[in-house]
Amino acid sequence: MDTFYKIFIAEASQLPFFNELSDPNDVLTIINNLPETFQAMVIPFMPAKFSLSSGSQTSNGNVSWRHGISFPLVPQDAALQSLLKQYNNKEVVALMVRVSKSHLFGTQAQPLLFSYSDLNDSTKPGLKGYTISLQGETYGEAIYFEGKEAEFPVINRGLAFQLAGSL
Repeated sequence: MDTFYKIFIAEASQLPFFNELSDPNDVLTIINNLPETFQAMVIPFMPAKFSLSSGSQTSNGNVSWRHGISFPLVPQDAALQSLLKQYNNKEVVALMVRVSKSHLFGTQAQPLLFSYSDLNDSTKPGLKGYTISLQGETYGEAIYFEGKEAEFPVINRGLAFQLAGSL
């Protein structure tokens, strides 16, 4: 099944300029050529545990796209919370990875807003973590990239905040 299984989250202000009109090949070049020291989060998740909404809306004859991504991240600990605080209320872009293609939500010019909240599941004793939420509105839909994960080296090169503890 070809479904999303990993997300790359980067602070938009740290990226070179690109927007919905930028050539997708140029955007992919920007992402794949980020320096080794570039700090971002790479978070794996289970397909049944994330939510993605992305749809167009029209207002006064103008079309925009509203994007929303949310997912749980465990465990709940001080080091992880410290990292999340660094990103909280920051503007980000998110590359969601599938087996055969990836989708970039947000651009450097029109990013998504990162936020998190505590997750305390009363139905599963001891399950504590965080709920990550990315929300935003852009002039264009998500940018689609065909190809396998190997074609996105930024996902696999051990960036500063590789997180492996998702639910």
